[in-house]
Amino acid sequence: MLGAEFEFRVQGRNLHENLDGLSFGFNATVINSQVTLPADEAAEFENIGFDTTERDMTGAPQYLFNANTSYEWLPYGTLVSLFYTVTGDTLLAGAGIDTGNYVPNIYALPYGTLNFTLQQYLTEHLKLFFQAKNLTNPEIQTVYRSPYLAEDILNTSYTAGVDFSIGLSFQMDF
Repeated sequence: MLGAEFEFRVQGRNLHENLDGLSFGFNATVINSQVTLPADEAAEFENIGFDTTERDMTGAPQYLFNANTSYEWLPYGTLVSLFYTVTGDTLLAGAGIDTGNYVPNIYALPYGTLNFTLQQYLTEHLKLFFQAKNLTNPEIQTVYRSPYLAEDILNTSYTAGVDFSIGLSFQMDF
């Protein structure tokens, strides 16, 4: 497995005094993760004519990009934040054999999500919050992929929907 990560954060007040309370952040992660198949599994593929000894690691996206911005009004106890994430190709299920037939890998294709959070302190210990997740409600597609296929074949296509939540939290440190 090989990967690299880059991150930066900026407080607005460091750029200009009028930007106090504003912050920005960005994170980029690139991952190259390969796993070697157990000998018995590789032999099963070879028995049906496929030379498969390695594959991507399940659940590890090829890349992640995150961007966020927040504004905090300290005198009022208010925080507003936006978060955008792009997730790259991700292996969901490795290739297999079913009743003697080769079943290709299943990958999730890249997609982005946008989330919003509003927090308001009501007292020193009591906080009200509102969250809206997946505001862009992107189409999420999974595909069959294999070096033995000319191109990806659509497996599923759906939208996850937008999630809204509101809550009240109490915190007291002892």
